[in-house]
Amino acid sequence: MNWIKSKILSFVEKAKDKFQKVRPSKEDQDKSLWVNCPGCNNMQLKEDLKKNFNICKCNFHFDLDPKIKFEHLLFDTGEWETISCPSWSNPDPLDFVVNGKKFIDKYKNYQKKTGQESALLIGHGKIGGLKAVAVGYNFAFGGSAFSQRENEHFLAGAQFALANKVDIFVSIYQSGGKSVQGNLNSLKSMSTVQMAHSMLKQKNIVNIGILESKITGGTFVDAFGNDFLFSIKGSTDNLFSGKRVSASVRSSDSAQMPEDFGTSAFLARSGMCDGTINSRLGMKEKIVTLAKVLLKKSAAQDKNESNVSVSQSISSAS
Repeated sequence: MNWIKSKILSFVEKAKDKFQKVRPSKEDQDKSLWVNCPGCNNMQLKEDLKKNFNICKCNFHFDLDPKIKFEHLLFDTGEWETISCPSWSNPDPLDFVVNGKKFIDKYKNYQKKTGQESALLIGHGKIGGLKAVAVGYNFAFGGSAFSQRENEHFLAGAQFALANKVDIFVSIYQSGGKSVQGNLNSLKSMSTVQMAHSMLKQKNIVNIGILESKITGGTFVDAFGNDFLFSIKGSTDNLFSGKRVSASVRSSDSAQMPEDFGTSAFLARSGMCDGTINSRLGMKEKIVTLAKVLLKKSAAQDKNESNVSVSQSISSAS
């Protein structure tokens, strides 16, 4: 029996080793015309996905460059202007080095690869005729890790929104969390981002966050600073920590984590977001509809307050 078991194990190990040797590299996968969809497990032609903004027929959302979202899915007629990242911001204040490789060199490679100044792409323009600022997280830029530089860039976008009295501030989230290379310099952004959200609220700027797949850690916490938070239907890994880590801190050892923990459905059911959007194709409609309702209500309130003030002035004069 032991002889048979050892033979089986030997066969499995050889098969696994052979499979790993023939597995295509990341470079080969990037060059391939096809990609396997994790949602339906079917091979999809990349060109077909591109035509549908990287959304599979099963509604699985592949990553999409924020520039494409801005030009085709968000800003009116695809017209928008970039809000630049402050030149003084430093993504690597600790001169971080791992295995002899400098993090700053890695960061510069991300800049070259994506054509962005930071992991964030921030622009301003009109969305549904309303003045808006939009923040897009590019996962191809090192998993959109939020360093000191990304923090400064986000604040620049918020300051532009406040100075120009825009109607809407939109954040489309996709990030692996705070950059470990920045240590406390990255973590302190959690407080400054919340401060920026509070300032936007005080100026009655409609503040909307949209979660796509792969938003975890401290950046997931940042998202709760928005007035309204929506998740794209079918999104996964919308969580602060993984299922295993989260389960370990539950009060009961017998407690079981929900099967759909960290999905858009789980967030909506547990009240952690205000609802889901069927696909990224419908996010502009959701944003504009919500913003126009709120802005009309705000205008009506301002008008009533003004009328009350005038009446009080007339009474005082009498």
